[in-house]
Amino acid sequence: MRLITILLFTITITASAQNPWKNIYSKPAWEARDKWQRADELISMMKIAEGSHVADIGCHEGYMTFKLARVVNNAGKVYAVDVDQSKLTKLDGYIANKKLTNIQTVKGDYDNPKLPQEQLDAVIILDTYHEMDDHDEILQHVKRALKKGGRLVICEPIADERRKLSRSVQEGKHELGMSYALEDLTKAGFSIVHQKDPFVDRTKEKGDKMWVIVAEK
Repeated sequence: MRLITILLFTITITASAQNPWKNIYSKPAWEARDKWQRADELISMMKIAEGSHVADIGCHEGYMTFKLARVVNNAGKVYAVDVDQSKLTKLDGYIANKKLTNIQTVKGDYDNPKLPQEQLDAVIILDTYHEMDDHDEILQHVKRALKKGGRLVICEPIADERRKLSRSVQEGKHELGMSYALEDLTKAGFSIVHQKDPFVDRTKEKGDKMWVIVAEK
């Protein structure tokens, strides 16, 4: 019986080592978020595949980062950017625990994600754009980081009762109306290829809805 137990334990460890993506989304909060975030659709909008190089700006502890890493696989790369070092430290721990090699964490600034130039196929900014200090500056950095034809996906929340309020009021509530982002993107020289509002209705979960914009360099 003891020999069988040891063998089963060994098989489990070996299988886990061969499949680093197993149980990668084991955090309860992430599993709950999967029910409404429509993350797979966001990734589809990015038009990425195995071998793509992408960035997750405002990655926090890696909710989207790990999903992207699975898609681009070991031939690709994910730059996980955040201004909060404590979140990046936790993410680095998860990466080390899973022995993943295709994720690089980056300590960015509120107006500079510090990404390599003209190397990225796509960038996603999920529930973070409203936190940025200088939207014009950040978009120029993103534009320089993207390859020609590269995509930028922005997804943000906004409560119905604040849709017509000023930008500063919305940002004070950690949200942003889609019209402000469309103005920013047009000013920065991006082409808008898709927009949807609402994209996610999370009224029950958060009391708001999320829109999405897909822009192209």
